[in-house]
Amino acid sequence: MRYRELYFGKSDSRNEANANQDEFVRSYVDIRGICEAVLGGQKFLALGPKGTGKSALAWYLHLTEFSRTHFADVLDASSLPLAEIPRLQTGQDAGPERTVIAWRFILLCNYLQLLLRDNSCYFDSDREVKRVAKLLRDYGFMSDASGKAVVNISSTTITIPIPKIGEIYKKEQRSDLNIYNLVPYLESWASSALSNVRHVLFLDGLDSILLNDPKYDESLASLVQAAHTLNQRFLERDSCGSIVLLLRNDVFARIELSLPDSQKMRDDLSTQLDWRILSGAAGISSPLMSLVNKKAAQALDVSHVDVLSFFPNTITVGTRGQRPRRMPIFQYLLNMTRHTPRDLLRLFEEIRKVEEEEPIDRDNAILRDDVVHEGVLRYAKDYFVGAIRNEFAGTEGGPAAAGAVISALKSLGKQEFDRDDFKKALADLEIEIPLNDGKLLELLFFAGAIGNVVGSGDKRYMQFYHRRDESEIYLKGRFILHNALIHAWAMPYGG
Repeated sequence: MRYRELYFGKSDSRNEANANQDEFVRSYVDIRGICEAVLGGQKFLALGPKGTGKSALAWYLHLTEFSRTHFADVLDASSLPLAEIPRLQTGQDAGPERTVIAWRFILLCNYLQLLLRDNSCYFDSDREVKRVAKLLRDYGFMSDASGKAVVNISSTTITIPIPKIGEIYKKEQRSDLNIYNLVPYLESWASSALSNVRHVLFLDGLDSILLNDPKYDESLASLVQAAHTLNQRFLERDSCGSIVLLLRNDVFARIELSLPDSQKMRDDLSTQLDWRILSGAAGISSPLMSLVNKKAAQALDVSHVDVLSFFPNTITVGTRGQRPRRMPIFQYLLNMTRHTPRDLLRLFEEIRKVEEEEPIDRDNAILRDDVVHEGVLRYAKDYFVGAIRNEFAGTEGGPAAAGAVISALKSLGKQEFDRDDFKKALADLEIEIPLNDGKLLELLFFAGAIGNVVGSGDKRYMQFYHRRDESEIYLKGRFILHNALIHAWAMPYGG
């Protein structure tokens, strides 16, 4: 076996699934039994930084419906106008309660659509459910265009004509219902549906829309509250499914003060995609490296692959005007990542591409230092810098702000800096758009582009968000650029 034969997937799990469904499913690694926990309805929040496998979980369960144990749909939140949700006219006065009802309505419409895909699913009011579902489809609430439907009716109170049959017609004295009056019926149907298989609705794409703007906090907090309320009802009724939110834990931490049961949600109903890794040699046996090995092995349909066995034990570093030295290969590679599956897999893939371009050395399957260095450089320049730039998608200032921040970081010319250094670098760019240096540093911190320098002397260490749960940025301290950015921009390491 040669290193070039290994499989590490794509940056985006959806793209990987679309490119080759069989290979994606075969190589998916379920570590810690997260699939079972989610399918069982015990967890409705999958929390983790970007790149930790939240979307991969959703698409894996969606593509394995053929197992006939479950149905899973993935609702793309980037198609939903979060800013418009609080304005959805449900028949109530404006406020947080109306926003929660709006989210419950949207989630229930999509969950009901999922139930109706299961021909074995039974409703007590089957004809009534299907009549109302048809009306909701006609309005656009049960399709990929549900976001457009929300925008279209955000300034008008929508009413649903009551079918002249069934429990609604008997109980209600009016000829139609607004959203607020309809939600209890949708919830009752969804929670009492009977089926021999499980149903899971995932809300994905929350990493890809603007989540770093406080104006979205009310809508996001209401979304979490709505999903929590519905899942509690499902658990109480021993229902056949659940609704799962895939959410960055820094975003959840920001909105949890608005959630009365946030600590209970985190403790009892969430699963953390936590890939923190032990330093030193012990990290080789970590879940993160285990995922890489298992993915490569399952893709090749073999029992075991040790990816690091294709690398030299140590590699030369410090050749840029400093004394060269050898360092452990795993430490070198890991320091180029944010300790997430996406980063580490992309790094191994870029090295694989370089090795694939080389003529095969029949006598030695171990990668040469120059092949590893070239792959790491491509990863740093072509992937890591772009990944940081993408964190600014949708932010105020958009691409211009992203370009300014990247230019400012590059112009620093050093790995360690403070807020004043960054502020001056921004000012020197002389761009016209307003930039808040504190907010930009906070965004860079949560993106993993920078970390805090903590302590001094022998007790000095670097604190990066992805590597330490619940880390908070300290704006008055010193910062350090991530190694991958230093490598991409050929900057000197250290102060």
